[in-house]
Amino acid sequence: MIKEPEAIKMIAIDIDGTLLTPQKQIAPRTQAAIQAAQAAGMVVTLATARRYENSRQFADILGIQIPLITCDGALILDHPDGTVLHTQLLPAHLAQQAVDILVAHQIQPVIHHIAGSIEETWSGHAEFDNTGLDGYFREFPQVLRMPHHLLCVDQPDPIRVVAFADEEAIERVAPAISQLPCSWNRITRGNYGTAEITVMQQQCSKATGIALLAKHLDIAMTEVMAIGDNHNDLEMIEAAGWGVAMGQAPERVKASANAVTATNLEDGVAVAIERYALLSTRNADSNSRKRATCL
Repeated sequence: MIKEPEAIKMIAIDIDGTLLTPQKQIAPRTQAAIQAAQAAGMVVTLATARRYENSRQFADILGIQIPLITCDGALILDHPDGTVLHTQLLPAHLAQQAVDILVAHQIQPVIHHIAGSIEETWSGHAEFDNTGLDGYFREFPQVLRMPHHLLCVDQPDPIRVVAFADEEAIERVAPAISQLPCSWNRITRGNYGTAEITVMQQQCSKATGIALLAKHLDIAMTEVMAIGDNHNDLEMIEAAGWGVAMGQAPERVKASANAVTATNLEDGVAVAIERYALLSTRNADSNSRKRATCL
């Protein structure tokens, strides 16, 4: 029998494969459940691998007016004004080592920077571009190009280094990346139709991002519910007081969770919020009224 969570004060929701349907929409039931949680006094935020630039529209739809956890925890920005609240930057010398490894495997590195509140995209010259990058560069066309060997040398510490390639190429490069003193994750198929690998500061993850935001809001991690569907959600699902895996999540992610909800085709986020956040609030109110009656 699944134990019940403590009273939930904060809900952190992954975007792709979790909040969104396969058609990249927020289902009406999911939006209604999130709004009910907000009305009940819970803080709802997004914890995503996406950049702020392509995350904020979903926060606007949901009426979120607190910081968002973006770039797999490396960048937390206030919403809706976009002010940077916290960063976990990758040291530039390690970023260059990651770049060198990717280039040795003929994979184009993409470097993410934050300059004030402006997100920047840097990359090498086009000899290692591939079709998997086409969609990404269409979405973020303002790319600063420079020689690969100078991408991070004597440059500011970046948010992260990412790469988009076929699954076999990412598999080949992963062992070398894993030897660096950094945090990294990979997914087999991302938003741009390719496998992806991400290199970040050594302690960085969605879990550390959630912990930083929870501390900022004076909320204990035991009072946080995290919902996700992929390997880069694993740490936050494990770290939260109540971790929920989507129904289509890999088995390893499901095994790390307190509960498994329905898929993103079946309103899985709404089901989780209704079952574990809103119901626990109603139960707490009911128990409180019972204690008051006894007194």
